[in-house]
Amino acid sequence: MGLTGVAMFLHSGAPGMVLVVVRGQDTAIQGYGETTKGNGHEPDGKSLLRLGSITKVFAGEVLAGLAKEGKVHLTDPLRLYASGASVPRFGDREITLLDLATHSAGLPREIGSAPPNTPQFTWPTRAFRWSWLSKYSLPWAPGTVAAYSNISFDLLADALATASGKSYAELLHEQNTGPLGMADTGLNPTTEQCERLITGTGLGGAAPCVNTEQNAGSGGLYSTGEDMAKWLQHNLATSDPRVWPALVLAHAVYRQRQTMTAAIGFDEAGPMTGIGLGWITMAAQGRLPMILQKSGGLQGNFTYLAIAPTRGVAAFFVMNEFSAGGFTAAVAATNGLIAQLAPR
Repeated sequence: MGLTGVAMFLHSGAPGMVLVVVRGQDTAIQGYGETTKGNGHEPDGKSLLRLGSITKVFAGEVLAGLAKEGKVHLTDPLRLYASGASVPRFGDREITLLDLATHSAGLPREIGSAPPNTPQFTWPTRAFRWSWLSKYSLPWAPGTVAAYSNISFDLLADALATASGKSYAELLHEQNTGPLGMADTGLNPTTEQCERLITGTGLGGAAPCVNTEQNAGSGGLYSTGEDMAKWLQHNLATSDPRVWPALVLAHAVYRQRQTMTAAIGFDEAGPMTGIGLGWITMAAQGRLPMILQKSGGLQGNFTYLAIAPTRGVAAFFVMNEFSAGGFTAAVAATNGLIAQLAPR
């Protein structure tokens, strides 16, 4: 990474940054700046961080894993896993698990503000979101419009937990983080892990390091640079017969932008051309290969994950300032780094 990482950090304007780059079997992890503005402590691969909406690609792979095992099907109606709750439909078209995982269920981004004095990361509760869903009217048929939706992924996590008979946290560990040895990736960090947390600045700012299981599918995951290096390596292992079947399902494009009536809220890191199970696809352009990516923003942090599966190159960063300009610059530098490391 060398000077590229330093320049990327300086252009971001953030107090701190962690950058992870993987090419083939080689991995580099580098921290820059400070974990909290003014504390003088440089972040590293063990610093705890909030993944924000990158959490969604983990939920997508949990869905892919259960589908591979035959425990669910991508086209299963959500009502099969609603525990008796009413699920809206548009005419004869029902919401499916695939609709939830591709932001195409006809659901909004959020379902309103939390009641006053509600502790952070405790709302909406599972009971509230299913009660809300039972009263919601779909504005269009699922599968026809892609509109970014956090609530879709929390409902997906609930449905997968119901299908497996386990909590979503248990399911995530069993399907993904446990086998990969991602010991610092989860929803309920220990006191020791919280002491390593990178603190965000800007919009949202610092937030308590607490259990985030109520937002398990949409944005609640904590992780570290070292764990994300393992996740990147895993997602590049498309020829490994142990993981290939689930990765094929997770990485496939199910919603092409040009087949949708509209696509809303997907272009922060570049023009979206399609949607996988949580993944956003960007077509190859010039030297830049086809990329699977996901960005996130939560509590004063921005995150970005980009994988070039056909070239064996991937990168991830977290910056601890909620700056749109800084994030745009860091994303452009990351995509440029991938192009540089994946020549053809």
